[in-house]
Amino acid sequence: MGENYLKGNLYTNTAGLYDYDNREIIKDDLDFYVEYANKTKGTILELASGTGRVSLYVAEKTGRKFECVELSTKMVERFREKLQTTHMHLRDKINLQIGDMSDFKFPGKFEYIIIPWRALQYLPEREQTIKCLKCVYEHLSNDGIFVFDIFKPRIYDKEWVGKEIPSYDITVNGKRIIRSTVNHFADTVKKNIQYKSKYRVIENGKETVTEDLLTYKYYDRDEIVEILDSLDIITEEEYGYYNKITIKEGDEMIFVCSKK
Repeated sequence: MGENYLKGNLYTNTAGLYDYDNREIIKDDLDFYVEYANKTKGTILELASGTGRVSLYVAEKTGRKFECVELSTKMVERFREKLQTTHMHLRDKINLQIGDMSDFKFPGKFEYIIIPWRALQYLPEREQTIKCLKCVYEHLSNDGIFVFDIFKPRIYDKEWVGKEIPSYDITVNGKRIIRSTVNHFADTVKKNIQYKSKYRVIENGKETVTEDLLTYKYYDRDEIVEILDSLDIITEEEYGYYNKITIKEGDEMIFVCSKK
């Protein structure tokens, strides 16, 4: 495995550029999380909350409070900046905590826990995933709902490594931002992949390139369900995307879970 393995995906260099992403794929899940929030009560727990993309939207739509856990100090800095500027009216709804989603502790339980947008896969070892899900189980109320999403594995061979895949190309206030992913490394035994999140920023005739190396652990459907079942977590619903197509149809694997 290349560098950055086991160090966490901290977005050390690119957190300030993260929110420029305006693709539909990073908006499509928002109302899905609102829907299940409306089936529960109380404070919501979000793990790997990033810059607040999901929690700020759900808090706005539902009026609910959030406990947010995020490992990246740079992402938390960006989240806090939003709460001081564009989302001041939500400051009393959001409590931010820098922490590890595989090792956290709160005094109470939650009716609704979420790990959006593939973030569970930021834990690069199976043992870390199990630790995280054990913590979720301990913090989920008996009638609670736990929702998370992971991507469906692809073929990670020699042809996959090195490919650069465009994400978006936008211009904001005279600044052109071109984002792509560069496939960097794959270990098909340990089921880890790495890619570079690459941003080209062109402004006033100058171009800068900023990158972060991100590590993901991937699972097939049966493997993640086996882990959940071993921890007494039941998959109540499974989808392939946020429009609720079947898990066989989509590129995502979305699980709506409860406790046994």
